[in-house]
Amino acid sequence: MYDELHNHSYEGRTSKSASHSHDYSGTTTKNPDFGGHIHYMSGYTTENNDHVHYYSIITSPDIEVEEGHLHFFQCITTLDSGHYHFIYGYTSVHTEY
Repeated sequence: MYDELHNHSYEGRTSKSASHSHDYSGTTTKNPDFGGHIHYMSGYTTENNDHVHYYSIITSPDIEVEEGHLHFFQCITTLDSGHYHFIYGYTSVHTEY
């Protein structure tokens, strides 16, 4: 278990700010699977109104669910074009046990 690395996918839409929102998606870092582990996420949103926003997140520790585990994430994007957006959600479920 500790020597096997895994990652999660994620996707979503930012909060609405300055009359628009952005989409985002990606894959977390690969980390070993042990109780209390976290992942790192970073990237940038889709372009909208001639700009993008960047984000960098440390997920919550693993949350056990019936199918395996997942992670909660939340952050505020970078300030671009005079505003920012909120990002939050859950990663995909890791099921390879």
